[in-house]
Amino acid sequence: MATMQVKRVFKATPNIYSSLKNFLPAGTIAFNIDSPLNSFTGDNDLIAEDAWRSFPQVVVGFRDETGGIDSISFLVRHRFIAATYSFDTAHRRLLVRVYVIPWDLAGSRGELRERDENVVLKGSKSLKQLFLRINTDPSLWEGRSASSSSPGYFISPNPDNRSLLDIYNALPSPSATPTKGRIPGLRTNLYNYQRRSVATMIARETNPGTIEHPLYVPMKGLDGRVFYMQPATMEILSELPRVSAVRGGILCEELGTGKTIMILSLILGTLNQLAAPEEGIHEERVPLTNVAFRRFQTAPVISERAKFSGRKKRKEPIDAGFPSLAEIILHKIRVAPEGIPWREPEEQERLERHRMWKPLMANVPFYLHTPDPPEAAYGRRARQQETSGPKVMYLSSATIVIVPDNLRRQWANEILKHCTDLLRVLLVEDNRELPEAPVLATYYDVILMSQSRFSQEAKKKNVENLHSWNICDCKLLRRCKCSRRKDVSPLLQIRWKRLVVDEGHNTAEKRTEYAIFSNLMSVERRWIVTGTPTTNLLGLSFGAGSELMYPEDEEEAMQIEPQRLWHGDERDDLRKLGHMLSHFLLMMPFASKSEPKAFTNLVANPLFAPSGPYPGDIDVLVQVMASVMVRHRIEDVESEVTLALLDHKTVLLDLDPMAVKTYNLIQATIAVNAVDSERMHQDYLFHPRNTSHLQALVANISNVMFWHVVDSGLDERLTNSQLALENLNKRNGTPEDFELIQQSIYHVRSAMDDPVWLALQNQYNIFRRVDNMHPSIYSTWCGFAELAQKTSPVMLLSPTALTELRKSVTQRPLSSIHQISENGRMYVEKEHAYREYLRLQDRKKKSTREKVPESDRQTRSYESEVRKKAQEKKDEMKREMDVALARLNAAFSGEETTSGTPPKDAASRTVQSAMLRLSPVANVRIRNSTSTKLDYILHEVLTYGAEDKFLIFSESAATLSFIAETFDLCRIKYLSFSGQHDREERQSMITTFETSDLYRVLLLELKYGARGLNLVSASRVIFCEPVWKADVESQAIKRVHRIGQTRTVVHVTTLAIKSTFEEVMVARSKALRENKQEFAKAATDDRTIRDFIEHPVFLPVPTEARLVDIDVPLFDLPSPPSAAPQRPQPVIEITSGPPRKRLKVSFAD
Repeated sequence: MATMQVKRVFKATPNIYSSLKNFLPAGTIAFNIDSPLNSFTGDNDLIAEDAWRSFPQVVVGFRDETGGIDSISFLVRHRFIAATYSFDTAHRRLLVRVYVIPWDLAGSRGELRERDENVVLKGSKSLKQLFLRINTDPSLWEGRSASSSSPGYFISPNPDNRSLLDIYNALPSPSATPTKGRIPGLRTNLYNYQRRSVATMIARETNPGTIEHPLYVPMKGLDGRVFYMQPATMEILSELPRVSAVRGGILCEELGTGKTIMILSLILGTLNQLAAPEEGIHEERVPLTNVAFRRFQTAPVISERAKFSGRKKRKEPIDAGFPSLAEIILHKIRVAPEGIPWREPEEQERLERHRMWKPLMANVPFYLHTPDPPEAAYGRRARQQETSGPKVMYLSSATIVIVPDNLRRQWANEILKHCTDLLRVLLVEDNRELPEAPVLATYYDVILMSQSRFSQEAKKKNVENLHSWNICDCKLLRRCKCSRRKDVSPLLQIRWKRLVVDEGHNTAEKRTEYAIFSNLMSVERRWIVTGTPTTNLLGLSFGAGSELMYPEDEEEAMQIEPQRLWHGDERDDLRKLGHMLSHFLLMMPFASKSEPKAFTNLVANPLFAPSGPYPGDIDVLVQVMASVMVRHRIEDVESEVTLALLDHKTVLLDLDPMAVKTYNLIQATIAVNAVDSERMHQDYLFHPRNTSHLQALVANISNVMFWHVVDSGLDERLTNSQLALENLNKRNGTPEDFELIQQSIYHVRSAMDDPVWLALQNQYNIFRRVDNMHPSIYSTWCGFAELAQKTSPVMLLSPTALTELRKSVTQRPLSSIHQISENGRMYVEKEHAYREYLRLQDRKKKSTREKVPESDRQTRSYESEVRKKAQEKKDEMKREMDVALARLNAAFSGEETTSGTPPKDAASRTVQSAMLRLSPVANVRIRNSTSTKLDYILHEVLTYGAEDKFLIFSESAATLSFIAETFDLCRIKYLSFSGQHDREERQSMITTFETSDLYRVLLLELKYGARGLNLVSASRVIFCEPVWKADVESQAIKRVHRIGQTRTVVHVTTLAIKSTFEEVMVARSKALRENKQEFAKAATDDRTIRDFIEHPVFLPVPTEARLVDIDVPLFDLPSPPSAAPQRPQPVIEITSGPPRKRLKVSFAD
């Protein structure tokens, strides 16, 4: 082996690179040699400080299959490491000691940071490989045999298989000392964990300073010293750098643990802290008031006044004379209010008595912000380039809280519940202008806005117009009226103390107008509040109880798993997290303009290396998340708070025989498409290009599980099936395909030959079976053709028909069979006319060339009745909400309120009931429907609705409408929360449902009701269909399973149909969660579910008895005084507000 002379590329004093004590002793690498290498020498045969020889910068003539020798030579040559060597002749080994050279080496004059980019890239790669080979055994370092058969390494090669979700759930809990005593203005006592979180947030806001740089992980040498490594770049430093801390962060406590009250406590705990002027590089910014600006003669104030002189040296804006003592006090209170009790009622009265309160409020603090000069233009040159005057930025101690549109009212209620009137709140209405900037900055502590209202302000962002040479000439210590700008939002004229975004995962999208505007605002402290920062960060199931864990086999525990590879969903989660940190929280170094992709390059990308993360990459992510996230581990919360037990079950149901026919018809369509397309090319439904068609098909199948889908293409389906059979004969298909097509033809014909099924297809309703109805009345009210009526073994009526029947008979209880039948004919004609109108309207949308007649008088009458019914529902809800709000307000004053629904006159009810008992339809009973899911829901509500409230979720608004029709029929009070209602109505619904005992059920469309709502008055949740997205399901459950829930058990039920893809979806979702595997974005993207749908299976008609049996009277008739009820009836107990009374409503014949 020989050496070559290498041109020296480093200019620093050579001695600093030969002094090994300045480096970190990492460990030893052993290379096996076949024969003695007596000619192996280092640079000039030098003996290093450690008594071994210096490793040569270039090695020639030594073969090393691993490439380790060449890597060491390269790293030594370019000063990444220093190395010495020695021969172990007894064991025929070459031993190499490795010392790590820090990039911040004293005396290096910064040259280690100025290496060629290609050298740095190669050096980084070589270091990563080398560090995994360095043995830290002390005996080997001394040149002896290793003292252990299990070597330790400088960087452990053991895989780190933590996922992003694992990291999130294992973040350390806040360790700040909890705040003691009651927070002024807060009614509610906090749990200790809530106090710790509040203390942590206050500490991050008030003592920001600097923190240890989260991108560096420690690495320990054999001598015990610690250097710091950035794993993505392999930059190594002897001293851990520090970076500016974020004044804010992400409050991501577990769902239902009280994040709202934590934010309110933070606001109250820092109520009198005033925002400081935004730091400027080119100027000093001094807090001023009108009094100081006009009267004070101190040097800082004179300097600030000079900012208005501009190029034309204007006269300084100054009032004659010197400030009085009162004016000095007014200035001091406004610019340094913390610790001064000027907000206390006694102090306010004293100030008003001395006529100083109004001047104090008018003396709004502000600072002057001159335009930033061009880069590289500072000092005199910067002043010479000024083209516009300074802008006035008002200083505020207020917090802006931005909430989802449907949570604005709920936040207002939470403030009323938890805070006293010490907290001044502005609830910004959607159709009102914001007050002037001085008023906003002074008169409120909280500005509560919806996201849509905030986005309206984003249209007024012409901040350049705020810069002006004009000086306010309003009267001193009077309210300023010259701050309003038409094209600039008042939000941009204020230096805010704090911005809080509830459900702030929306801030992850940086290009929205909403995000751009929030960045334009001048804010001292920023907080994101969310239980799920990104889609897959769900947290654990707080309060769900623990699962039984089985011990591992010994062999299984000894096995080392391969390095886990991070998947695409985690990359998307990290992208969103990076946007939050860099574009909203402005966390350094990710918000640095010089490194706009710092988070992507230094945190995210290394995790997705082809071979998996390098040791330390995951630790960097942990440190970054821990530096901004405030979150308790589940076990720390559960040690203080015990939530209700979560009982989550899946109920598997059979389809109704009528629904089975529709389901099999769709399965036949899939089968014919598969066989006819030969399961290839674009005609195949499961071809990648047919994603939208496949999703529409799955939606139709899902609808069939609850309500039938109107189908008008039966002849075409039969023709296609027969053509597929002919084509199969021509190409000599497989026996399996022949069997599939023959079954398809059978099921299509079975549906076509069933007159009852065909009759059901003509109406958009879920029909109910009825008992005890006179045949003549039934024949006129059902609307079926004569053949369908004769063929049907049971009486079937729609909920709307039954409701209309009850309404007409209630109005005229002594109507004869003939009169009731005539009413039925009129109802059927009206329904038929309305369906024809809808059909023509649909044709009109499809083709504007066809002339469509106007709707007739019956149709307009029907629409009028629908609108009238909707308005009646709104009026009823408004009355109940008014009473509920009055009850809520009275709860704090000790007053009593009455129920919102006045009792009906008992005498008139008795007379009416007596007449109704004489009606031919008095004994009609409502039985099971054609939807087994609907029957199960109805049975649950009738059984438990007296004591428990329900939330019923569905992805389909139509499904909720069908449930609502049945609830109307069965006189169950409910509210519906969906996209069909405007924002104000949805907010009112939440308040009414939470505070009223009248409404027992809340129907929620999943995409509107799954997030953010506090619905702890309910304790039972039903999902009408399985929810594939785990974060959506978890969020929906947490509407009731949270702090404030008074029930000991929260019951959650997911409905699914046996032997369908719903059952497969439930099983697949459970398996993925248990194994912590990746969820596909859509259920149809999951291979297991897709395979099941792709291979159609026809369902047999169920023969077993229904899981539930519905038996409800059509008329609510109390038992006659002389006779007892013939059969026990379900009872719904409706409670009214304090004092609690129970009104029993029973169903009787």
